[in-house]
Amino acid sequence: MRVLYVSQYFVRGDQPGGVRHWHHTQALRARGHDVHVVTSYVQHKERTIPERFRGKKIVREAEDGVTMWFTYSTPGYGRDLRSRLSNYLSFATWSAIAGLRAPRPNVVLASSPSLPSAAATAMVALVKRVPFVFEVRDLWPESAIAMGLVRPGSAFARIAALLERFCYRRAAHVIALTDGIRDGVIAKGVAPQRVTLVTNGVDRLSTPPAPVAVPVPDDAFVAMYVGAHGTYSSLDTVLHAAAMLRDRPDVRFVFVGGGDQKPGLMELSQSLGLDSVTFIDSVPKSQVPSWLARADVCLLPYQDKALFAGALPNKTFDYMGAAKPIIAAVPDGELTTVIAKAACGVSVAPEDPGAMATAIRALADDRDGCARLGASGARYVEEHYDRARLADVVCDILERVAGR
Repeated sequence: MRVLYVSQYFVRGDQPGGVRHWHHTQALRARGHDVHVVTSYVQHKERTIPERFRGKKIVREAEDGVTMWFTYSTPGYGRDLRSRLSNYLSFATWSAIAGLRAPRPNVVLASSPSLPSAAATAMVALVKRVPFVFEVRDLWPESAIAMGLVRPGSAFARIAALLERFCYRRAAHVIALTDGIRDGVIAKGVAPQRVTLVTNGVDRLSTPPAPVAVPVPDDAFVAMYVGAHGTYSSLDTVLHAAAMLRDRPDVRFVFVGGGDQKPGLMELSQSLGLDSVTFIDSVPKSQVPSWLARADVCLLPYQDKALFAGALPNKTFDYMGAAKPIIAAVPDGELTTVIAKAACGVSVAPEDPGAMATAIRALADDRDGCARLGASGARYVEEHYDRARLADVVCDILERVAGR
């Protein structure tokens, strides 16, 4: 069959960021399906227009056995609602045009959080008279309200709710990223049998990767964060925890990734005089296991907001797959539950540098215990979150919805 797969943020296996969509499209291709991907050439990390796309609104290319439709969206957006909305609406417009130009598919899938694009894709499916599948990675407008981007009852919140309801009504099936999202979708009136949980996952590694050369002493205890340095992650908490561990020169902190908060974090580190902190630029997803191989413990710091009780970020599974223990600073919820079930780390209060420093100190004093926690997480994630098996679930849904 032919599948039209629409996601504003599509990351290949050799690029930084989450590669969930890339794995799904590769699984579809492995089953012999013809896959067309519509995405923006303005990547979420850089937020700029690459040179080869300048002056072009839609570019069609072949990549990894998939037909890619790269489209325009406004670059340079920030955290403010106006620039983010401009980015979403521009992609919704050009992704719809690309979707209409693409050959008629047997099924269409759209992934949020670009809700205007998901609604536009549902319209494309309606025009082409094919079934529509909606993947929900954020509940709107609840997540925007929780982050302070949107006021409850505002015009934007009402419009977002209308778009979301339209997507739910049009969807032959809904894919939810977390249990909390699945419950939220069902609470909005979608029948449970039309909603399937498909979490993020991890690749099976036949052999452990060799660690990269990190600029820290060979015997240092490394607390590492790999991922976006953005608004959601409370990385300043880690820096203040590092300041509390000045008496432990054996403990080093390594931040790998990029994002709009990174310059400010680097300034904060310098102002605190933290010689124990090293910042590394973003690395391709394929290189993440080699970086994690040098870590002794991995960090998941979030803001103290109820929204993050439902967080289950992709990096959780990367950390567990690398057999590294986790220190999660997050409200009690899905992430803390997984860590407890997997016995793979420690959960502490969010935005509490003292609690994080205490947890790091305890693990640095018990390296054998660290290894046991990491091994437990690796066993658990392989059993419950194998990425290939999860991608097969998505393929099964699309084939069933398309009548194949």
